[in-house]
Amino acid sequence: MRWLFRALAALVLFLVPADAYAQRMRVQDPEAMAATRDSIVDVYVSRLNLTDEQQTGIREVLDAQAEKAGAMMENARGGGREAMMEMRPKFEELRKETDSQVESFLTDEQIPEYRKIREEMDAQRRERRRQRTDGP
Repeated sequence: MRWLFRALAALVLFLVPADAYAQRMRVQDPEAMAATRDSIVDVYVSRLNLTDEQQTGIREVLDAQAEKAGAMMENARGGGREAMMEMRPKFEELRKETDSQVESFLTDEQIPEYRKIREEMDAQRRERRRQRTDGP
């Protein structure tokens, strides 16, 4: 079960906005991991006006993708930095798959705003990565 939490954390790395990301870094228990997923959905709900059905479907996608990410992390475990670097393209592929599956629940009118949200999240992720490598 622990791998599921790690998987969700890895998936969230690609999906969650910066403020929730900082919170996610401290998350270790299942309830907190679910809350992080919920915070992602909350962003989508508020900006995309999701229906209950869309929310449920998107939550299911995020849960399933977290399991996949967990399995990927388990496979890379113990392989050191090199193994983790090899995982980066696989995680990017998983992120694209997640985007596609989330978009399948959206209307044509919601998709452009969803993509804008994703671009913002990607920019935040790049900035966090830059800060980690450049320091404070």
